[in-house]
Amino acid sequence: MRYSTGSKRIDHLLGRAINNGIVTDLFGENASGKSQLCFSISANLLKNTSEKIMFIDTVGTFRPERIEEIINEKNSRFLDRITYIRVFSIFAQFNAIEKISKIKPKLVIVDTATSIIATESHGAARHLILMKFLHKLAHYALKYNCAVIITNSIRDRILYYETDLPRIKLEEQQVLKTQFQREFMDKSVSISTHVKLKFEIINAEKNIYKISFIQPLIKRDIFFTIVKNGITGLN
Repeated sequence: MRYSTGSKRIDHLLGRAINNGIVTDLFGENASGKSQLCFSISANLLKNTSEKIMFIDTVGTFRPERIEEIINEKNSRFLDRITYIRVFSIFAQFNAIEKISKIKPKLVIVDTATSIIATESHGAARHLILMKFLHKLAHYALKYNCAVIITNSIRDRILYYETDLPRIKLEEQQVLKTQFQREFMDKSVSISTHVKLKFEIINAEKNIYKISFIQPLIKRDIFFTIVKNGITGLN
């Protein structure tokens, strides 16, 4: 089963990036469109199929009203097919995915996968817990034939001292920033994820964002904008 974003252009460029049996990792800076893509895919699945969705929320990002806006139908029963689980601990996060076997959703979203684990654990234990969690998700994606989407953040590596900034042109600063951004706990995340998409803010004022394929490593970028009925690709 293929999952539509609601934009034919973005669907075409993504190909089969979001599909049953695989874990897709969306990572990037805050407000770069990761959750918006999740809402758009959720809205289109609810509108065009009779399948169920599980949304595991670790940071309070779930916006049912945004999904209704994309569907363009308020007070609908579409949202009844979303099992929303707000978790506040590592134990609750693991317990939430055990419900996949009972609910049998076609789409599982974890927004975000790392935040609680990073808060409640440290050092090597943090990575081991995350790898165990993602391994379970990958196993359930195959066992129950569902698509799994996780979101994650990025960390900036120090490139230069503040005193050096006047010597670097603004456009060069942006290029350097993009090149040296790394996904949080990226090596541990990569072990059990099949597709990795990086989200970037190109111009927040003009509402322009970009998705880049990181895994598989293919030269494909998608520029998009966020609109009332979801997200739409730009030429």
